[in-house]
Amino acid sequence: MLTVAEMIRYRMETESHVVRVGEAMLPTRHGEFRMIAFESQLDGESHVALVKGDVERATGPVLVRMHAHCLMGDVFGSTACDCHASVEGSMRAIAQAQRGALIYLHQTSKGFSAEKIADKTLLSFHRDRRLPALPESERKTQREIGIGAQILSDLGLSRIRLLTNHPRRVAALEGFGIEIIEHVPIPAAQAKAQNRT
Repeated sequence: MLTVAEMIRYRMETESHVVRVGEAMLPTRHGEFRMIAFESQLDGESHVALVKGDVERATGPVLVRMHAHCLMGDVFGSTACDCHASVEGSMRAIAQAQRGALIYLHQTSKGFSAEKIADKTLLSFHRDRRLPALPESERKTQREIGIGAQILSDLGLSRIRLLTNHPRRVAALEGFGIEIIEHVPIPAAQAKAQNRT
């Protein structure tokens, strides 16, 4: 009998679902980041890691933000979510620490869903976090965790300080040999969320 963690460890040693496809220096308002592009061998999706400092040879836990693509927030700066503020706040925190990584997981989904009600088609952009997740949403989350974990492993990161305003235990990461040492709030995004309530 095998545990899930042992199965994941075995597959990590024998299979790789993400590969590096390119690298460049990216100037931002928070200074220069090394942008590393990855491609998923499962579906061809592209993902990026924005890296500050020498994370590969870090002796202590490294500041990391795992961020899933949000069309409305990331691109258009929607006030219905805190995605844009989370990216900005994370990049600022990583720049101040002079070491860390923002893992940006992209998906080619539309970023919104359309629902026909009576004679109108209504768009919804974000699922309410208080509602139970649908099975397809859970599968997507598990896939994102797996891809994100493989990117972290490729970067040589095993002990991380996770930038998030929604801390939760992610047991699946243990199978990839990654340990969340601390949940670190994103101050700018947190303040924005509190102002809306």
